Amino acid sequence: TAERYSKAIGNNPPGAMLDRLLLRAEKASQIAVWIGGALLIFAAIMTTIDVLVRKIFNWSFGGADEIAGYIFAISTALAFAFATLHRTHVRIDALYLQLPKILRPFLDILGFLLLGGFLAIVTERAFAVWLNSYESDSVSITPLVTPLAIPQGFWLIGLVFFMIVFTLILLRLIVALFQRDWTRIAHLVGPRGIEEEVAEERAQARAEIEREHALSEQARIKRGGDN
Repeated sequence: TAERYSKAIGNNPPGAMLDRLLLRAEKASQIAVWIGGALLIFAAIMTTIDVLVRKIFNWSFGGADEIAGYIFAISTALAFAFATLHRTHVRIDALYLQLPKILRPFLDILGFLLLGGFLAIVTERAFAVWLNSYESDSVSITPLVTPLAIPQGFWLIGLVFFMIVFTLILLRLIVALFQRDWTRIAHLVGPRGIEEEVAEERAQARAEIEREHALSEQARIKRGGDN
C-alpha cells in the first residue's frame, strides 16, 4: 500500500497531497493494528491465567471477561481503517466478475460508500453513547465498577479514525473520477486480485529473508569480535 501511494505521488500532481495524507494514514493505521493486536494478546493471556487460577485454586480475580470485551471492541475499531486501506474487507464477487469491466469501478465506489455510510451511522451512535456515559458518569454494573466513558472513548477513537481515512479515500476517489483514472480507483476500493496478493506475499517473504540475513550477519560479526 505504501509503495502504491508513493508511486502515485509523483505521477499525479492534483492528487499528490491526498496521496501523502493517505500514506501517513496507512502508517498510522499500521501502528493502530499493532496496538490492537497487543491488546488482544494481553486479553488472551489474562483470560488464560484467570481460567487456570479458577480451575486450580477455585478462585478468580474477576473482571477478565469484562476487560476482554472492552479490548475486543477497541481492537476491532482500531483495525477498521487498516482493513479499508488494504482492502481486506470480505467481499462476495461471484457476480461482480461476470459484469463488464466498465461497470466494476462504479460498483466498487458504491460498495465503499455503503460501507462508509454504515460506519458513519455507527460512529454517530457511538459518540452519543460515549457522551451520555461521560455526562452521567456511568459505570459498569460489575465488581470493577469501570467508568464506561474510558473504554467507550478508545472505541470511539478507532471509529473516528476510520471516518478520517474514509473521507481521505473518498476525496481521492473524486479526483480519480474526474481524471478517469480507473486503475487508481481499483487500487483504492477495488477487490484484491490474486496477482496483487502474491506480489505482497513475495515482498513480505523477501523482507523476512533480508531481516534474517542481517541478524545472521550481526551474529557472525559479534562472534568474530568475541573471538
